[in-house]
Amino acid sequence: MLVICHKQLGDMTLLEPALHKLATAAGRPVELLTRSGHAPLVALMEGVTTTRRAWLRAFDAILCYDDLDKSAAHALLAFAPRKDLLLRSPIEITKWNRRAFAEIRAPGIADHYLARYNWDHTIVEALEPWRPPVLRQPPGAWRPASFEADDYALLNSTAGWKSKRWKSSSWAAVAGALLDAGVPRIVVTSGGQDWQREHAQKIAAALGDRAIFLGGQTRLEEFLWLVSRSRMVIGVDGAASHLAAAFGGKSLTLFFRTNPHNWHFPTDRSVALLAAATDAGDEENPDYDFPIEDVAERALGLLRHA
Repeated sequence: MLVICHKQLGDMTLLEPALHKLATAAGRPVELLTRSGHAPLVALMEGVTTTRRAWLRAFDAILCYDDLDKSAAHALLAFAPRKDLLLRSPIEITKWNRRAFAEIRAPGIADHYLARYNWDHTIVEALEPWRPPVLRQPPGAWRPASFEADDYALLNSTAGWKSKRWKSSSWAAVAGALLDAGVPRIVVTSGGQDWQREHAQKIAAALGDRAIFLGGQTRLEEFLWLVSRSRMVIGVDGAASHLAAAFGGKSLTLFFRTNPHNWHFPTDRSVALLAAATDAGDEENPDYDFPIEDVAERALGLLRHA
């Protein structure tokens, strides 16, 4: 069985329950064709292996979870009696999708949690009940070189959209409250784009020697290790919060312009807060009505939760 999905890291994490459903139904691992950089993440999924080529190969079934033309091309050039495509909305369907897939499902995600939406609309026998994403713990060899901290919280303050930003000074205040409550260090991470590193660097600079700045400096293996070993993860809606939940850790996620129903599965260890944009900001310099004291209080409550 072949699964095709070239989405981003967070989306791939949320695909894990559907992959597990397919693997248990088939009684053997599924092959996943995805971005080559995602291989470390896939290695932490039970019953999933990566593949780099589908062309001219034969499969029992091909299932795809994105609308990209390159994914449709892989499906077109492989052989299978069943070729299914699942999308979040009918407006995503393209002409290449219609050529490549015999069965296209796009009922609309509405307020459904994406991981559950994928699982519900993956049409195979469910041999186990639904559960949220689960990842194995990364091996010790993935620990970043020269990283010596054993007790820390991780702050990942940026995602792919600039509009998902809170003020660096606000994040520094929340992180400072965690430090004052007994967390020895705050590890500050970010994506590799200049604006992401600059935003994270401002937070780390405000925290001084109580912060470890790794913005844009970690390989995926190292980032996965850091998230899995952190006392808790705080940040914006993005891969870090999805990963923390899948590792069974604590996470506090701020939502700005995305729907928390789609991107968050609430538990006692995974908390989401939704902010409202003000008229003072724009795409490049967003501003949100988010009291620092409220965020810090929720972060401290989560920190103290068993």
